[in-house]
Amino acid sequence: MQSVSAQVRDRREQVVPMDMGRRYRYAMISSEIRRDLQGPLAYFQRLDIYHFYQRAPWNDMKASEFNERTIRFRLPLDLFWKLRQMKPEIVQGPEPLSLLMLPYLMATLVYLWLHPRVKLVTLSLEPIPLERKYHPLIVPLFRLILRAWFRRAAVVFWFDTGSMRNLVVNGAEQAKLVNLMYGSWGIDPAEFSPDGPAVEIDTDDPVVLYVGRLSPVKGVTYLIQASALLQLRGIRAHLAIVGDGPEREKLEQEAKKRGLEGRVTWFGGVKNADLPPYMRAGGLLVLPSITTKLWVQQLSITAWQAMGCGLPVIATDTGCMNEFTPPEAGILVPERDPHALADAISDLLTNKSKRRALSAGARAYALERFDARRNVEQAEQTILEWCVE
Repeated sequence: MQSVSAQVRDRREQVVPMDMGRRYRYAMISSEIRRDLQGPLAYFQRLDIYHFYQRAPWNDMKASEFNERTIRFRLPLDLFWKLRQMKPEIVQGPEPLSLLMLPYLMATLVYLWLHPRVKLVTLSLEPIPLERKYHPLIVPLFRLILRAWFRRAAVVFWFDTGSMRNLVVNGAEQAKLVNLMYGSWGIDPAEFSPDGPAVEIDTDDPVVLYVGRLSPVKGVTYLIQASALLQLRGIRAHLAIVGDGPEREKLEQEAKKRGLEGRVTWFGGVKNADLPPYMRAGGLLVLPSITTKLWVQQLSITAWQAMGCGLPVIATDTGCMNEFTPPEAGILVPERDPHALADAISDLLTNKSKRRALSAGARAYALERFDARRNVEQAEQTILEWCVE
């Protein structure tokens, strides 16, 4: 697989030199809008981004962050008409390997068929094979549509090797594939930084932090079990849980049952803009996600934010976490294994020099790979090279 720079260089030799001063209307179609995904769009310089979104379920954006270029759509026909009104020159389509987004993909495909000069950019973050997620009678027809979609694409971005394999199996041409940090742009290293205020937690013990939804796939029950094991081993630690969700009451009851009263702080949901002080209050971050038939931890912006704040990350080896958690920044453990989680946490809590080394490594890795401004600049350059003739 070629690097981005090599692919861009090859592409440059094939296209007519572009007007370097011109701006282009770019429609970005998403199922959801979120602050950490929306904010970095301000870094685009030559693409005027219009973000079409279906839902805003995370409630983490202020009213002032919505404007005339954040456009909500509801039904597929609504998306089609709003694209016609906006008249984009380049369209980034919705997640192609999601059956839920298929009607919107079809609406976009119709728009592109009616406007053959409009370029299509597409990407996928979905590593789970279609055959594992959907009924076998659905998959062949779905794949026919996908092959038409990928034929129409000017460029196909991939993020991790699992999604890349899935793209190829479903019709994406190898020659169009580009590995790029796209969509999940990264972090603002000045915002998610070790420097700055931290929330106060009523404990003298090292703080083990979890940030995320409290739902079964996030595996927080295994973190609570690991915390109980640490207590049995005589290792002092305080668990701080930032987030809310359907499992909260059940998890609170489990913590009490395992004798962790007074050793867990439940902060509830916190908006993304308010997260850095919570990150700085932790000594390390734990993400114990588990894989199911329909879901896998594709990536973790929470882990990137924690690394930016200088927190070592302990995560389960699920999805593509191994591609974004190098040994100098964190530790990977097997899924559904509270003993492995307890061992990894204990290792960092009892070995201060190792924890300091991983803290420095996490910050350095975040600066190298997850700087959102730099990733947006590279994405914009790549889009222009592939799509503008």
